[in-house]
Amino acid sequence: MRSGARWISVQECAEILSMSASGVRKKLDRGELPSVHVGRMVRVDLKALTEQLEAQIKNQDHGR
Repeated sequence: MRSGARWISVQECAEILSMSASGVRKKLDRGELPSVHVGRMVRVDLKALTEQLEAQIKNQDHGR
């Protein structure tokens, strides 16, 4: 794991993405969001999530 990584909860991820927590869980189950299981909890790497979103935005901009 990266040093200094910030791990956020499903609820925090949902708030960032303006989605429901159940929608985030579905994306996590499909492997669409970067995450790790810590016991029964799921945590999302905030930096990896941000990088993934920025890459998607960049790809959409190039498609125009």
